[in-house]
Amino acid sequence: MNDFNRGLMASSQATKKKSPMLEQFMDELSTQSKPNLTLEDRLSSVSDSERSTLMQLAKLVRVSMRLREATNDNSITYLDLITEMYGSISLSKRMLVAAILDQTNPLSPREAKPEQQSRQDMALSLYDRPEFNFTPEPKAADDTLDSVLADAFSTPQAQQKQATTFQSKADFLAAMTPVATEVADELGISARIILAQAALESGWGSKAKNNAFFGIKSHGKAGGQTFTTHEEIDGKRVKITDSFRQYDTPEDSIRGYGDFLKSNPRYRHFLAAGNEDAQLMALQESGYAMDSKYAQKLKAIMNGLPDEADT
Repeated sequence: MNDFNRGLMASSQATKKKSPMLEQFMDELSTQSKPNLTLEDRLSSVSDSERSTLMQLAKLVRVSMRLREATNDNSITYLDLITEMYGSISLSKRMLVAAILDQTNPLSPREAKPEQQSRQDMALSLYDRPEFNFTPEPKAADDTLDSVLADAFSTPQAQQKQATTFQSKADFLAAMTPVATEVADELGISARIILAQAALESGWGSKAKNNAFFGIKSHGKAGGQTFTTHEEIDGKRVKITDSFRQYDTPEDSIRGYGDFLKSNPRYRHFLAAGNEDAQLMALQESGYAMDSKYAQKLKAIMNGLPDEADT
């Protein structure tokens, strides 16, 4: 056999043999080059474990999209949101999840936000809604009785701390941002979520009893203070009396919040989530608060906060 024929055979054999990298690349392209495949066909091409993972991903993305729409953010598609939250997943799987969500939960037409209205302006407009009204409620007679009884039967270890209050949002942010950033860096989460939680739980620092800026219950830990508050139970706002942790200073409250999250396995998904939206969803699902709109309220507050870089 002459050299010419040997060269053709060698070339043919080399063409047939593909590296794993090339096979993956071609698989990605071939998946997208078959538009006639149905969603069922595309879904059947992945393994059972992959389908389970994609199902969980789709649920989180759907909730995140609802959260965006609740704050009037209609500027992103499912595929864009999936890429933003889970960019490490292959393009074919991102497009598969997006196609399923587009079919099962179609979005209203996407449109860019008006340039003249900033995110801060939109967030501030939400504060006029009833759920963001932080004005302290008039104390009813039974609330007063609960307070008197709590003081009368408090233990010696539960002496009330000197509470710190803030007169404005600017004062609140100036005092709380440095420590929130410190704790956020340690936990690997967004400082804006920490600030938003403290703002929501304490009315921007105007009513933080015993420096309890995060509303963390004592859970049997000594040194707590008992007082009356409200929680959402079965969709209804119900008054409860419980024991809550107290702190010497607002800074101690933020650090105590960080220690609380680290010591509770239920928050591991929150601490491991990739970006703010994923963190908000994980926080909501962890059961930190009974409020079914907790993440939505936090998102609205965060829209009025500086970006992480500015923070």
